[in-house]
Formats: sequence, C-alpha cells, structure tokens
Amino acid sequence: MDSIEHFVHGMEKLGQRLDARNIGAFERYLYEIRRLNRTLQITSANDLERIPTRHFLDSLMPALKGVLPRDGVIVDIGSGGGFPGIPLAVFLPGTNFVAVESNQKKCTFLRMVKRALSLDNLSVCNARIERLSEKLPESKFDGAVARAVGSIGRLVEWSGPLLKTGGKLICYKGPDPEGEIESAAPVMDTQRMEWVATVPYEEGVNDSPTLVIMRKCVKKGS
Repeated sequence: MDSIEHFVHGMEKLGQRLDARNIGAFERYLYEIRRLNRTLQITSANDLERIPTRHFLDSLMPALKGVLPRDGVIVDIGSGGGFPGIPLAVFLPGTNFVAVESNQKKCTFLRMVKRALSLDNLSVCNARIERLSEKLPESKFDGAVARAVGSIGRLVEWSGPLLKTGGKLICYKGPDPEGEIESAAPVMDTQRMEWVATVPYEEGVNDSPTLVIMRKCVKKGS
C-alpha cells in the first residue's frame, strides 16, 4: 500500500522537504479519506491504495513547478474529494483557495477536512462551477486549477468569466495535450484566454503528464 512515507520521499526527490505540520496534515487527510470513502465515494477503490503519490503529489505539481499564483484567491474547479485544492492549501498556507463542488456529500467531507486540518485559507462552495458567478457575484479569482474534471475547452468556458485579467487557469493533463489546446481555440477567443505554456512534470520524458497554463487577456480594444 502507498504511504505518507512514499509521498514525503517523492517530495524530497523534487527538492521539497515537508515540515512536521505538513506531514501531520497529510496524514490526517489520508486517514479521513480512508475512513469515509465507502460512505462518500471520495475516490475509487483502486485509487484508495495509492492516494499519497497519485493524488497528493500530483496535486502539488503547480506549486512545485512555480506556475501557481501565490497571491490572491485560487478556485479549485470540481474539487471532488479535495484534489488538488486541499493539498495545495496545506502546502501554501499563505494562498487562499475556494473548493467548488456540486455534490453535497463531498462538500460535507471537504468542510470536515477543513476543520480537522485547521485550513483557514480554504473555503468550500457547494455549487456547479458554471453557476458560481450567481453564488459569488462579486468574486473574481487570481487563478483556477482543474484536475480530471473536463476538456481544456470546457475548463476555459467555465473559468473565463471567473478570472481577473491576467488570472491563470492551470489544467492537469496527460502527455501531448496539443490536440485539446487546438480544439479549445474558439472558446479561448470568446473568453479572452490565451495559451501561456505546457509544462511537463518531467523534462525530456515523452509520456510525462503536463500542466497546461492559460491566461485571461486584456479586453480587445482597451
């Protein structure tokens, strides 16, 4: 079974040493997922055995690669069981996150984990992402993260109205996301979003997962 020790070792290989507070928070988070997964269906049974390296480490890649805005507020689109928002909130206590999830039971779990881990930098919103502007009409976000919740085109469509000018959308994707980026071109134009970079988890590895970074542009003619 995958363990917190595997996760900690993986972080060290990437040049990041977790402190005792971080490790304790991830241990508690893992405990709560395993305790409540059968009831709340937070993740699949297969994934349950490999959460620390498959989900915790993967969730942190935007921070480890230096592509996540560190100031302001980041929205986690379709947070599910808290990936990537909760690992990022643990790792970046100075950055604020809003976990958006439409499933009421999963939102209950997210709020419970927020309390258990004392994550003052995390808010939970029970809403469909396409209706978030109605729930939080005054909110504009500095960034958005999206992991395993939709195509790049759909994510651009959802995040475009939510981001400030200059705000970034970070999509967790597999190798070779160029086809998805190309297909998203029409909605990118509509939402004033531009492609910034595709960052592989491992440089020079053909089948490496990637982070696709988009940015909200200045309004044309302004």
